Amino acid sequence: MELPNWMMRVIVWICRIKPKVFTDEEKAAWIEKTTADNRAQDRDLFNCSQEFLEGLSIEPVTLPNAGAWTVTRTDNPTDKVVYYIHGGGFTGACTKERMRFVSALARRFGYNVFSIDYRLAPEFRHPCAVNDCLDGYRYLLEQYNPENIVLIGESAGGNLVIALSLLLREKGIPLPKAIYANSPATQLVTYTDSYRAFSLKEDFIVTEGIIENMRGVYFLPGEEKDPLISPLYGNLSGLPPITVSASECECLLDDAKLLYEKLNAAGNDTRLLTYPKLCHAFIISPQMKRVVRDAYPDLEQWLKHYLG
Repeated sequence: MELPNWMMRVIVWICRIKPKVFTDEEKAAWIEKTTADNRAQDRDLFNCSQEFLEGLSIEPVTLPNAGAWTVTRTDNPTDKVVYYIHGGGFTGACTKERMRFVSALARRFGYNVFSIDYRLAPEFRHPCAVNDCLDGYRYLLEQYNPENIVLIGESAGGNLVIALSLLLREKGIPLPKAIYANSPATQLVTYTDSYRAFSLKEDFIVTEGIIENMRGVYFLPGEEKDPLISPLYGNLSGLPPITVSASECECLLDDAKLLYEKLNAAGNDTRLLTYPKLCHAFIISPQMKRVVRDAYPDLEQWLKHYLG
């Protein structure tokens, strides 16, 4: 059970908890354990809770280096698709773990979903994840007109939907209709004011220490400003319409704001949505009444606007 923020703040105050930065020895042990856990991860969608599968058709897809899933419903339009890229700090999660949200996209919002299980760090460092996402997009182009594809991702997935758009533009591949990035990590270079304001105060998911802990895990030292790792440092012109959303009390709030500002300065069609008192990566939590009340009407409007 997830503890409420007020209780987490009390625990942090009592224990004087500080952001955890791994020592070299701790990082090595963590890499070994996480690699083993990811290799053992059950990604079979048919093994998830049946409540998330009811009324849906599930089909596995084999990509060159990754797996993926199509999740469809009979009443949904067959010529339109949401390409969903999950978060998880680049080191964890899969479609199965995000099936509550995928199911909501297919049933509540009424659009078929293609969700990728990209390769995970630390066994597979950058650029494995974004390259897998590219393979997934190429697969979709064999099935759909790019005007009928939208991208949605949260947290690390929010980073990857932006990075993927940069890669598509670089390669001259037709761009998707639009992108929705929720709580995106737009740079892994520096800690912003929102980290200092909310780390282990309001945000207990993404905290200070993450950049040091990702170095040598998701990316190698010196790669931090690679635009496919930190899209904020890239050329952001000529991209599809991009909506960026974030909680007003999460560490990545400034990442979202800075991305919006740079997208806007580059002449893109962009929008920033912020919400009070929501958690990091809130979009994947249809079980949370505040998310459904405050954020989902905007998500539904976005989907209808770009997919009809």
